[in-house]
Amino acid sequence: MNSRHLLRSALLCLVCVACNPNYDMPGMFNGTSPEIAERFRDSRQYSDSVGVVHLNMPSTDYRLFICTDSHIDTTHMGLEKFIRAYKADTHPHLAIHLGDLINAQGHFHHADSILHLGGVMTTRQDTLFLTCGNHDLYFNQWADWQRLYGSSTYWFDTRRGDTLLELFICIDTAEGTLGTDQLKWLKALLQSKKDAGYRRIIVFSHTHLFKQDNSQGHTSNLSMEETYELTNLLTQAGVEYYLCGHDHSRELTHYGGVTYLTVDACADEETDPYYMVMDLGRQISYQFISLLPRP
Repeated sequence: MNSRHLLRSALLCLVCVACNPNYDMPGMFNGTSPEIAERFRDSRQYSDSVGVVHLNMPSTDYRLFICTDSHIDTTHMGLEKFIRAYKADTHPHLAIHLGDLINAQGHFHHADSILHLGGVMTTRQDTLFLTCGNHDLYFNQWADWQRLYGSSTYWFDTRRGDTLLELFICIDTAEGTLGTDQLKWLKALLQSKKDAGYRRIIVFSHTHLFKQDNSQGHTSNLSMEETYELTNLLTQAGVEYYLCGHDHSRELTHYGGVTYLTVDACADEETDPYYMVMDLGRQISYQFISLLPRP
């Protein structure tokens, strides 16, 4: 194929991608939602107004359901199965969605109807927590996210009476950067909580930290400098787990005393979608649950 044909093919591909409602080309490479500094300010204002959630657990042993990358458009079987399993479980439990709740523009109403299934997320005190992903921000949708879910940077904890259990910290990495203000907040929070007596600290977000996949432009990864600074901070603070999605494939990495766990996508279009169940007690155990029907 000569250079003219190659150029024509490349232009045709770009046109097709640009016309696809699932691809926000400006958002992938330049950003169309407010940048992280503004999202962080909005998040802190919201969190300050509603206060911190302290979940009093019926037992010191409880269960955490985790899913990610549901990429809802008009189909939502995977997310619905996850929500039904979470609500049906008899253990004391909570749940986390690690971002990319939706796939493209205008799909929040489909996803939000599933998140409210069986009474989930009817009040701030519900036990399903969300972090935003890059697809949740594409097409300038931060205003929609904030209207529905309030914050992308926050913390909450679990406790049994006066006994502190886990500290959970949600950070916003959806744009491929922490930003200066969020990083300062995270440092201060970890410093203030390091000796508080928590059984363990768990940080969760959307973006993985150890792959340099540039397929999604600036939202693909944190920079190497930010990755180094964040991983060093998590090690120094004694964080036990960093949970994330984004990569659509499972990965387990141990670095600096921290376990970095990337969860499989639960989107309907995945060939083998999964979610994860983590049991927290004196020890942690976890298993991956397939969303496909098994013989």
